[in-house]
Amino acid sequence: MGLMLEVEVNFKSRTISRELEVTIGEVAAKAALATSAIRYYERTGLLKQPLRKSGRRVYSDGILHQLVIIEFAKETGFTLSETKLLLHGFPEITPASARWKKMAREKICELDIALAKTKAMRDMLEAMTSCRCRKLEQCAEGLERNRKRWNWSANARSRAKPR
Repeated sequence: MGLMLEVEVNFKSRTISRELEVTIGEVAAKAALATSAIRYYERTGLLKQPLRKSGRRVYSDGILHQLVIIEFAKETGFTLSETKLLLHGFPEITPASARWKKMAREKICELDIALAKTKAMRDMLEAMTSCRCRKLEQCAEGLERNRKRWNWSANARSRAKPR
């Protein structure tokens, strides 16, 4: 992430016009991103297509705020479609706080499920460190006996769906 915005005190009007029109290279440098990442975000609909002047992309300075949100969402596990929903999937009058509450609650629930699964997997693997079987067939018999205790299924696909 590392994206920092600086506020310029006592700026002049000529600075405003320059700040409102920045190239993709300037945006990439300020956001510490590759230009290809910005183009990718445009292709996927996370960012709206910018205006063009003389065939070159020209962005308003608001792009930096959007990139901060996109990078934060990425770092906290949001998918591209979830991030797109956060940015563009709510009525425009929906406050940011309401968007975050809805999206964060769903993501926290998802993370809790993943954590529980990870802990169960760790417990099962930890139990296997005391295995004294000489053949895998013996392990299979022991695993079958413990199937209900560990709550695992022979069908991996059934585990992939949250209950």
